[in-house]
Amino acid sequence: MSKPMKKGVKIFLVVLIVLVLVGLCFASVAIYARMQFNKEKSWLPPVFTPQQASVTELPDNAHDAYAYVIRLYEEAVRSDAAEGSWRTDVDLGGEVTLPFADADKTLFDDIRSGAAEAVKALYPTVSGVKMSEEAADDIPAIDFDEADILEYVYDPAAIFNRKGEYVSDAYDLTFKLAPVFESRDDIEKSAVFKGACDAMQDALTVNDAELDVKEAQISFRVDRLTDKLQSVVITRTSVLNADVALTDAYSALLADTGSNSLTVDLPYKTTEHIDFTWYGLHFSEDYIEQQPDDIIALPIDVKVNGAAVSGEDFELTYEISDPETLSIDDDNVLTVKKTNDVSDTEGIKVTAVLSYQGKTYTDDLIVYITELDKTETGVRFWQDGFTLSAGSTEALPVEIRVPINEQSELKTEEEYELFVDVSDPSALTVEVDGKDLYATGLKASADPVTVSVTLKCGGHTYEAQLPVTITMAKEAENDG
Repeated sequence: MSKPMKKGVKIFLVVLIVLVLVGLCFASVAIYARMQFNKEKSWLPPVFTPQQASVTELPDNAHDAYAYVIRLYEEAVRSDAAEGSWRTDVDLGGEVTLPFADADKTLFDDIRSGAAEAVKALYPTVSGVKMSEEAADDIPAIDFDEADILEYVYDPAAIFNRKGEYVSDAYDLTFKLAPVFESRDDIEKSAVFKGACDAMQDALTVNDAELDVKEAQISFRVDRLTDKLQSVVITRTSVLNADVALTDAYSALLADTGSNSLTVDLPYKTTEHIDFTWYGLHFSEDYIEQQPDDIIALPIDVKVNGAAVSGEDFELTYEISDPETLSIDDDNVLTVKKTNDVSDTEGIKVTAVLSYQGKTYTDDLIVYITELDKTETGVRFWQDGFTLSAGSTEALPVEIRVPINEQSELKTEEEYELFVDVSDPSALTVEVDGKDLYATGLKASADPVTVSVTLKCGGHTYEAQLPVTITMAKEAENDG
């Protein structure tokens, strides 16, 4: 006579069988997702050329944002100047509906946490794939439609905060999507699932298996300096429902429940990461100010083979508009040899040229040579122009610099005077808040409105101007 099976062992075996089933169900979902990845894709045509406006102006509606990110994704996966990597993280945590005692649920949770890594391994993990027309067939497809969007979330402050301060090299555009439901018919399309069920037929059969996605969102991160896609993150929070019937040989495992079947509702969260690394180079600054005899490392970022430059077969050279004034050595160190004769407004143009894998990449940097210290008093706008809509208020991209007083603090408003003039006060007003300027559009203007700022400090006067374009209010555009 055989010994009766202990309850702890019974529960442990049930958990293992359920987890095997769950893993196989997840495998089927992974395979089905992979089928989705590989299905024929419908790309939006590149209807417009990337514009620098995207650096400071995010799409403010779902329609424009959808077209924007789909175009960027197409450009990324079809570019021969980018590498792609993708992986899926799996989280099996959360409340579980099972006929177990609390102690047994704890055991189940321990096993489940370890199973997450095994389930994660069922998804494709790829690193450093060079993108091209051919590779585009392997990378996961962004297969949501505009009709699936429930909410579009973006943060204009990701570039400049309310004070006009630069805060990030990238911004995120996030779409919350309508949940989806994958039936057993969808799951069973996987030969892996069918084969797994056949392999486990001595122990159990699967009466039903469904995947109910409760929440889904997709987020695109864009490099504001290059207008290129950096990454895509797709998050789905789901519940996997499976009905399991044990065979007679294993029915004793559920003797305490009075049934030989088990219904499992398991939380299931996946986070897909699709990352892009771009070959090429760019200066992290549009311009720099240097004094005679300065020696500095150039603010340049060079990428080859998915990493920072390190012994790769490439060539990096520099073209300098005034080589008698500036020199750059092989370590990308710039030396100012003398004060240049070029006017301060023109500066010296430095063009970096990278040759890599038969392609050439370039970027420009303007170097201004000045006798003044970089903490000099003055006022400047760091953009050539600015746009806002009628009825909106935004911080102007202005920098106001004043010297330090005897208490090692910035001079107070009593120690300097700041004046603002607007060429058309009926179209635009500007509020002064310390060293911050906030513009309010009153009406659309055919021509840009000029904002003139005058700073008086230490017996000197400093001036700067900014053309502001005022567009029609959003409501008026929609009404039209």
